Amino acid sequence: MRLSHAKWVLGFTLIELMVTLAVMAIVLVAAVPSFVDFFDKNRVRGAADGVISVISNARAESVKNDLDVNLAFTGSGTAWCLGANAALAPGATGGPPFGSPAPGATACTCTDPTSTTQCRVSGQRSAVEVAAYPGVAIGALPAATIFDGKLGAISPLGVRNVTLTSPKGKYDLTVEVNALGQARLCVPTGKPSIAGIAACAP
Repeated sequence: MRLSHAKWVLGFTLIELMVTLAVMAIVLVAAVPSFVDFFDKNRVRGAADGVISVISNARAESVKNDLDVNLAFTGSGTAWCLGANAALAPGATGGPPFGSPAPGATACTCTDPTSTTQCRVSGQRSAVEVAAYPGVAIGALPAATIFDGKLGAISPLGVRNVTLTSPKGKYDLTVEVNALGQARLCVPTGKPSIAGIAACAP
């Protein structure tokens, strides 16, 4: 008894290949807006987290070292930066002699990321560089802030707010700093929500 062996040819026909490519193209086109929205949201979230980090570190280091720290935003639109600068400790290079009171903290120039003398806190550069978050815009700049080395509170007393806008303009995040120097993020009224971030108080 002879068995016939069927020969199978594995592969795609031209029509099957074209249909597969067409389906993939449709899926990609449908996914592009989601990807764009994802990156838009995460760009502003990254910038806001960077601002929170610099503010929180500046406050913590001011209390730890018993030195005032100056915190200041510079620029406008999508060309902005934030820098923190600590007062020079007595006995430090360029600072007053031991036994003298520490001078006040001065604002730094945060526009030069290569500077080894500007925006220093505990010997480390402390700044948010605009180049790290291209397209993220900043709203009205708050007044320069001094963190008091004794309590970490803001001087002059008050609340500081600054709003960051995503490159596409869809998302906003507001950085709020209370009188005690504590910073938090919130979503302004009327703007799309972002997971894990509360709405700003009306």
